[in-house]
Amino acid sequence: MAAEHHFECDGVWHGNLMQGSGEVTAGALQHPVSVPGAMGGPGRGSNPEEMLVAAANSCYLMTLAALLQFEGIAYVALRNRSRATFASTPTGPVMTALRHEPVVQLTPEARMLFGGSVQGCFLQAERGCMVSKAIANNVTVAVQGVVEALRAA
Repeated sequence: MAAEHHFECDGVWHGNLMQGSGEVTAGALQHPVSVPGAMGGPGRGSNPEEMLVAAANSCYLMTLAALLQFEGIAYVALRNRSRATFASTPTGPVMTALRHEPVVQLTPEARMLFGGSVQGCFLQAERGCMVSKAIANNVTVAVQGVVEALRAA
């Protein structure tokens, strides 16, 4: 039997939806939440949309780091920007698309040796990330990665 891991999150909300605010706590995360200002709310703290994109970003980034390590590819820098599209529906916002834009910076020598392998890891990370698996069949997920060579000083 596979090991199970349990995580908890506690939340509190004060006031009505559009003017109210709250706070969520999960492990080391303790963060205020409210409806975003762009959607007519107070815009204090974060919101579920941003937190969903942050979860997808961190999951993708950590999965990519694990794949690069497994492939024996040492990188100088690794970063990722994730962009999500949400549609307004009668029942609330719905994520419709998610795009990851990872950048892996390698030494010039490593880029020549491993550039193609890194490209393969970009797609594997999207398929292996648990958040991508959780939103599969509901959200279009795309990856457009870049492999950079470190410039000589």
